[in-house]
Amino acid sequence: MPHYSAIKGKGLAFLLLLWSLWFIIMLVRTTIGPILPLIEDEFLVRHAKATTLVSLFALGGALSTFAAGVFASKIGYKKSVLLCLAGSVAIFLLIPHVRTFFQLAVLLFVCGVVWGTYFPCVIPIVTGHFTPSIWGQSLAIQDTGASLAVLAAPLLATLMLRFISWRQFFYVYAAAYVVLGVFFQLSVKEVKGQKETNINFGALLKRPSLWVLGMLWALATGSFLGVYQVTPLYFTKELSFSTQYANTIFGLSRIGGVIFGVTMGFMADRFNLRKSMFIVVCLTGIFTMLIGHGNVTIVQIALFLQGTVVMGFFSIGLIAISRMFKLEERSIAAGLVATMAAILGSGLLPSLFGLAGDHLSFRFGMRAFGALVVLGSGLVCFLRVPHPREKRLQ
Repeated sequence: MPHYSAIKGKGLAFLLLLWSLWFIIMLVRTTIGPILPLIEDEFLVRHAKATTLVSLFALGGALSTFAAGVFASKIGYKKSVLLCLAGSVAIFLLIPHVRTFFQLAVLLFVCGVVWGTYFPCVIPIVTGHFTPSIWGQSLAIQDTGASLAVLAAPLLATLMLRFISWRQFFYVYAAAYVVLGVFFQLSVKEVKGQKETNINFGALLKRPSLWVLGMLWALATGSFLGVYQVTPLYFTKELSFSTQYANTIFGLSRIGGVIFGVTMGFMADRFNLRKSMFIVVCLTGIFTMLIGHGNVTIVQIALFLQGTVVMGFFSIGLIAISRMFKLEERSIAAGLVATMAAILGSGLLPSLFGLAGDHLSFRFGMRAFGALVVLGSGLVCFLRVPHPREKRLQ
């Protein structure tokens, strides 16, 4: 197993491949939001029903993420990723042919199931190829693929809609998955844990920090993906923005997150992770509340600040997992954390936003959830993250 000791040369090329793969995978995940107004109009459904597409995708992802966290180490992290890519391509080729909302919902649920197998494999693959001294930098750089996907999704949607329909988006994604899958197969070595180490699954589940991190991750994911997926509906249906303007403003508001996320990753070893996490979560909640403000200018400024700050959490969170758990435990821990986040943050929350949009307003939903995030930031007090000067868990 090669261990890259620096992010340059072959190490940089390898990290760029993982970055590209995470970018396109997250691009697919975040595409639903920007095209949701079009789907809603085409199938003539209300907000609550339209947002179930987001929830079903997230639920499917939650189910497979947890399973992948448990079994990926046995199957092989590389094999799990390749199965994820192959299954996704098959579904992408079917989605353009759906004729009913139910058919689309079923395929997106299945797509979520396949999609969810990727995340638990990310941390073991990155930490298995790079030396511990640069885990923070490599994880942070790799994770910018997600923040750039969030930035790119609405802008690419606006651009591609000039030439193709939203259904044909999935042909483009299928082609990208095939190309990156080939490079992944040729470049990545299988990562294996220490065979003599038996994982005490029960003891792992009894660790309070695992559940605290899961709840914090759920709040951050809700602020990131939950808010993200319904913002186009909020802008077009409640604030009366055009779809093109809404997606453009929405996409540009994610620029700061790219820079802030990687900055937090590089600075993580210099600051206390718990304090950094508290500040990030608390500020995210405040800015989420302001997205529900009555002044449209304040809403747009708050959207930019919220999208910037929340991305810092995931860089910190990935580093926290790499410090808190052994290599053999990381996929399970990541799977459990991501499952909680998917069910609550990106699954349940968009449906609640949809109900709020139908019966009250999206503004009310943003304010209520933002207040919950501010209160939830206090959970950081119960988190135990080893300092980098302590013995690393490898």
